[in-house]
Amino acid sequence: MTLPHTDLDVLLSHLVGDRLDLDAGTLARHLPLLDEVVATTANGNALISELGTYAEPSFTGEAFPVRPDAVTLRLSRPAVASVVATRADDGRREPAALWLFDGDGAAVHRAHLLSPDAPLVTEVLRLAPRADDPPAAPAPGAPDELDHLGLLDALTDGGGRVPDGLVPAAPPCGVARAVDLLCLLCEHGVPAGLAVPNGGCLQIGTGSVDHVETGDVVGVVSGPVQFAFAPAEVDAVRPVRTHGPHGPMTTVLLTAADGRCLALFGQFGLPSTEVVAAWERMVRDVLLHPIG
Repeated sequence: MTLPHTDLDVLLSHLVGDRLDLDAGTLARHLPLLDEVVATTANGNALISELGTYAEPSFTGEAFPVRPDAVTLRLSRPAVASVVATRADDGRREPAALWLFDGDGAAVHRAHLLSPDAPLVTEVLRLAPRADDPPAAPAPGAPDELDHLGLLDALTDGGGRVPDGLVPAAPPCGVARAVDLLCLLCEHGVPAGLAVPNGGCLQIGTGSVDHVETGDVVGVVSGPVQFAFAPAEVDAVRPVRTHGPHGPMTTVLLTAADGRCLALFGQFGLPSTEVVAAWERMVRDVLLHPIG
């Protein structure tokens, strides 16, 4: 007997589900029809989950609209190699779900389906015709030439791996400073974006930080968004400065010892100049002043 050895094998061996013959673009166009979902991206060390409705996901190389009132995904097309719809399992207390897998059978994203209309949408997805593959997206530029969107795309296309040669805005520091920054955002009500990459999927939630829980797991609540990471797995906090819609802007990367970006937070989409200015002041006060 051959034992299951990929996330895809394990899922299909434990839950009743069907693989859907879908291309990435057709999937993206239909996701908003699912109505209410719990959308989750997790990489083993960090997790982001949001209760809401999908905005239509975008793909690397395209424009990146970020909607604070909807689940926002940035995808690399090769990451959507398999799509599986699973049925509810009352015995396991598992709701119906939609799962995305990459070419190696690793789970990159899942959505638990809460809407009464979800089975109908799943059936529509099952019958949807495949579309022609679009032209390949342009490759991100050199690490020292990346703008803000280029940085996000490099992390997405690279499965979370930080591009070699990316120069931080300040020396890396310990994870405690990132927690201090999250607490300061909560205290002053400054909106920010929280994001987790996993295997060609980047999920972002934006809004004010309502609560920060510290301990063996750091948990953050921001409206319908829940964000968590294990501080023991964070090797360094790396502030990276790239050109954004209002000029140079800092994004904070939480990286592992092997160079992967476990999670990131900063300003995504089109924040106001006032929000960006407040964010940059906090980053400067907490992360960019000399360590000593």
